[in-house]
Amino acid sequence: MNRSTETSRGIGLLPVLLLLLIFLLISGFAVSFRRWEGQPPTVRFDRDFKSLGRKPALSLVIEDAGNGLSRVSVALKQKDQAVPLAEESYPGPSIVTFWQTGNQKATAVDVGKLIAEKYKVQDGPASLVISASDHSWRGFFGGNQTQQQRDFVFDIYPPRLEVLSSQHYINQGGSECVVYRVSADAEISGVQAGPNFFPGYPAGGDPNLRFALFAFAYNIPENSSLKAMARDGAGNEAVAGFWNKVFPKKFRSRQIPLDDGFLQKVVPDVMSHSPAIQDQGELIKTFLEINSKLRRANHDQIAELSKKSAPRFLWDGAFLQLSNSQVESLFADHRTYLYQGKEVDRQDHIGFDLSVTQQYPIEAANDGVVLLADYFGIYGNTVLIDHGCGLVSLYGHLSSIAVQTGQQVTKKDVIGRSGATGLAGGDHLHFGFFLHGVPVNPTEWWDAKWIKDHVLDRMKGASQGLKIN
Repeated sequence: MNRSTETSRGIGLLPVLLLLLIFLLISGFAVSFRRWEGQPPTVRFDRDFKSLGRKPALSLVIEDAGNGLSRVSVALKQKDQAVPLAEESYPGPSIVTFWQTGNQKATAVDVGKLIAEKYKVQDGPASLVISASDHSWRGFFGGNQTQQQRDFVFDIYPPRLEVLSSQHYINQGGSECVVYRVSADAEISGVQAGPNFFPGYPAGGDPNLRFALFAFAYNIPENSSLKAMARDGAGNEAVAGFWNKVFPKKFRSRQIPLDDGFLQKVVPDVMSHSPAIQDQGELIKTFLEINSKLRRANHDQIAELSKKSAPRFLWDGAFLQLSNSQVESLFADHRTYLYQGKEVDRQDHIGFDLSVTQQYPIEAANDGVVLLADYFGIYGNTVLIDHGCGLVSLYGHLSSIAVQTGQQVTKKDVIGRSGATGLAGGDHLHFGFFLHGVPVNPTEWWDAKWIKDHVLDRMKGASQGLKIN
């Protein structure tokens, strides 16, 4: 009797133990579910590449958003050599926190810097081999694996570059043209003028002949470096100096008094068209936000729009100053703003203020394509016209606009009427001229002789294979 009772009790415990075991297994799997994910680490280079130079600029990011990185290695292979560039291991969760994931979700590797430090580059084919694993329990607890090989070519020889134009006289705030020849392997070429780069364009039948219009900005030191440069796809760079003489200019300084009547006129209007500008609680404070922050944003946008410029001249002959106009403000006037007798701001006026009569017909200064026809921050109703090769003219403060973005216009076409929109105190045209987003003095481009001597004759001489003075 007792034995039967004990046996039945033992048999009764077995299902309970099995259920408990199944519960524990299910609970453990539920808790550690993330550790079983099957997504391997990803490898992302900062740019596409088929070749690298002697001093390569290249980096990569290895990421694992799931269980985190466990091991990472990057190696360079060329000919019979294998050079380890980077090897890292990252700790994972401890035994008592097995359900957690690793903390290292991503790592960046400056491949170019490591190659320069650890390997003497040789011309020819090579490979980068990247390995990475994570803290997943997949693969018998070895983690998800990533193996990637990127084949490329080391190209250690820079492009050939020769400047053909020999004498360059440049006004500070003005423009100039350099003609040069570059080898076919150059992907980027042009002129570096201080901090600003100006790309080159084809100059004739010779596919390797280029010209670059560049500006010597009004606000850079007179001893800023000028050089032609060319860079190939591997990042190798050739640099050539050229003879130049810069004529420094001292630009005017002017005081601009502000009163509440002016602020009440311009601030609400500009704000209604500029959602990025927040009300600062006082008209003068909001005006200062517009005069600095919005001004910079407008000029940055002009530089960005200039990248859409046609790779050829759209203009014909000298550019035109607005007919019958009187000059009110000059290019690069340095303005000090006063409010209630105190200085509150300083800004530069990068254009000409031209006036005739109210709502005077505004004419296109030359042939081109409309880049923008809209309300444009401090300039109010504005038209931007692309004249090709980075040349862009601006017509600001218009009362009305008569053209549309993308429309072709010819010299003297009426594109709108003068007005006082934006930060304008009275009816006038603000005429600005930009070269790849850098403001330049338009007076040179109003001068047919200057255009002939500095641009057209040089390009004509280059196409004929002549040394150009």
